[in-house]
Amino acid sequence: MLTRFKKHILPLSLVLGTVALAGCGGSSKSNVAPIVTGASSPTIEENTTSVGTYSATDADGDAIVLSLTDDSGALFSITQSGELSFIDAPDFDNGEVGPFAVTIVATDDSKKNLTGELAIQVSVGDVKDTPSFAVVQTVAPDFSGSEVVTLDPITEQVTKGYYIKDASDYTVRSYNKDVFHIGRYNIDSISKYNADALDTEVWSYTTQDTGDSNTRNPYDLVSVNESKAYLLRYGSDKVWIVNPQATQFEDFKLGQLDLSSYIADNNSNGTPNPASATIADGKLFIAMQRLSDSFSPNKAYVAVFDTATDQEIETNADANDNLKGIPLQGLNPLNHSIVSQGDTVYVTTRNSYSSADLTSSRIEAIATSDYNLSSVLSAADIENNTGAFIGSSVVVSETKGYFVASETFFTPSYYELSTVYTFNPTTGVIANEKIAATGTEQISYIALDTANFLWLSVSNPEKPGVDVINTETNLKAFPRLATELNPSAIAFIE
Repeated sequence: MLTRFKKHILPLSLVLGTVALAGCGGSSKSNVAPIVTGASSPTIEENTTSVGTYSATDADGDAIVLSLTDDSGALFSITQSGELSFIDAPDFDNGEVGPFAVTIVATDDSKKNLTGELAIQVSVGDVKDTPSFAVVQTVAPDFSGSEVVTLDPITEQVTKGYYIKDASDYTVRSYNKDVFHIGRYNIDSISKYNADALDTEVWSYTTQDTGDSNTRNPYDLVSVNESKAYLLRYGSDKVWIVNPQATQFEDFKLGQLDLSSYIADNNSNGTPNPASATIADGKLFIAMQRLSDSFSPNKAYVAVFDTATDQEIETNADANDNLKGIPLQGLNPLNHSIVSQGDTVYVTTRNSYSSADLTSSRIEAIATSDYNLSSVLSAADIENNTGAFIGSSVVVSETKGYFVASETFFTPSYYELSTVYTFNPTTGVIANEKIAATGTEQISYIALDTANFLWLSVSNPEKPGVDVINTETNLKAFPRLATELNPSAIAFIE
């Protein structure tokens, strides 16, 4: 906590823009005062000290010494290279929000010691540092039914009883305070709720086109904003463009994206199996499994669409094919297999369920600027791994990410064991440590909230629930949030 913070009110003229003031030393015909430049009203994140870098120039070439005025010296420090910092990191939650005044003084070594000044006001922004409120789809172990529960990590409270169904193939998605409950195979519906009244249905629409005789199996909803989203339908080559604010079905579907060029030659069902999507840099990236009629994966692709025009972008990723998208090295991207961080999209592939080849289970990176594809790692890179395949991944930063690798066993009966690992998305280096003692239970879903807490849906016959991991320590933030049924998809209300 900063006990020395004191707010100063400055005239508006000192706040606007980057202001360089010739100072109290004045100027002479033979010498001029230094000029200080840099941001005059920066905003920094709470619990950090660095404000920014400032520069001082002298037209006469005189050496310059940087200092701070007496009234700001107790709060800030500055180096001779121009690095301005708080002495103690401000805490937004303790009311240390600013603006805080500081004046940088540049003094030259001329005979008159001429000075230039720059008046600055520093504001402090809040950084979310607690886990998010979540809605979680849960499913009966025998798949006879399902319900949605809410998880409040602040109170560690689990509330059940939402959207109880006698079918299991449901999932949840969210955008801000909107919650979407999606019924998949042979259900073909999407319903909207709001966080302020989670038990009150806003609307419910079919996801079938007129004349559809087969299930289109809605898989994912990816939002651009409150009034535009993309609805992936696993059993169709058409992705719906929808308006989640529509109050009647006639206004819900705005248009569609065409993925028919990606249908594999050995697929007679008319779908390239779009499984997951993300938005980055104003573009929609859609990962497609491209299964055959016998459910064997063909070469996987990522199609890219401009979210402003809804036109597919020619990525020029492969000069030897006639498709605009990006061919992957790995096979079989599953649901929740594509995420973005910064200017990079990461795609996870599992490989065929009938294959033992670990090298086709990968995490690959796509640059959003030029669509360059690079391999980050494969399941074969996991130390001592003989049978675990990567299902999904999340990325915290350029140097830290997590993935879950699961191995299937058939005796004495079918079960899976999953392990969460950390990796470096830039170098591909995998840490050998098993995160939060994972490896003895099945993990069906992983997600990252806006505060960078890692959420794990754990299917355990004796103790199902959700673990929340602090990614700074890789330890559980609190004991497991227990659910009655097995948890699957997680969506956050921000």
